[in-house]
Amino acid sequence: MGSLEGKVALVTGASRGLGKDIAVSLAMSGVSVMVTARTESDSDSHIPGSLATTVADIEAQGGIASSMRCDVTSEVDIQNTIEGTIERFGRIDIVVNNAGILIPGGITDLQVKHWDLIFKVNVLGPFLMARAIVPVFEKSGSGHIINISSRSAIGPGPGPYDSPRSEGSAYGTTKAALERFTQGLAAELSDRNIAVNALSPHLPIWSEGGHFFRTKGGDPDYTGWRMSGKIIGDAAVWICEQSSDQVTGQILYDELVFSDWVGLTETEIQNQYPVE
Repeated sequence: MGSLEGKVALVTGASRGLGKDIAVSLAMSGVSVMVTARTESDSDSHIPGSLATTVADIEAQGGIASSMRCDVTSEVDIQNTIEGTIERFGRIDIVVNNAGILIPGGITDLQVKHWDLIFKVNVLGPFLMARAIVPVFEKSGSGHIINISSRSAIGPGPGPYDSPRSEGSAYGTTKAALERFTQGLAAELSDRNIAVNALSPHLPIWSEGGHFFRTKGGDPDYTGWRMSGKIIGDAAVWICEQSSDQVTGQILYDELVFSDWVGLTETEIQNQYPVE
């Protein structure tokens, strides 16, 4: 029997990448998983991966999964997905807000519509999901929300700088906002047995989408990267195994949840666990 046997999770952005990795790990721990994304079948995108393949992979390993298309910027889609998950599995115990988007570009390159889109997916989406799922968790008496963030949320600190950051500031700004939202919401819900935590990869993790875009510019160098996202999936499982009133409002990094992470500030994490 898995450590989370009988629980039900809803995972957004689970057609590929970290969302799929997390969905698989949860399923292997006994969770029934509703995987959601905008890519339902392989023909819907040029990038490998779809909801159909995620469900097939989970079922091939003996897990239980179902899927629904969901645009996280749509209140209607989110409500329909929550209702569909409850109809399919009878309850929801865990929500993982993984759906996200990165559009590279400096301040003079990035279009206003792209700035708006990054914020709608990366910040508005988790807000809309939380707004819809909190009443469900209140009714059941408990719940876990995990917001998938990034080390890009950690700012570069004060200058002067040796060299500019190539990816610009937009994506990191959304993830910093997501982490502030995570801790604010955790404090707001602290009397309701609902845990809210942020989880990031400590090191870059290979994904189908990232590989697809990087290969357009030639053969990418993945030195220092992880070629499997299993560790972030295992970290998500670990978070959901903890008491909701003990592990909440935390900004966590996958491998560090299995290390001495308790009480560390982001500056201390940078100093003790620097990215190569």
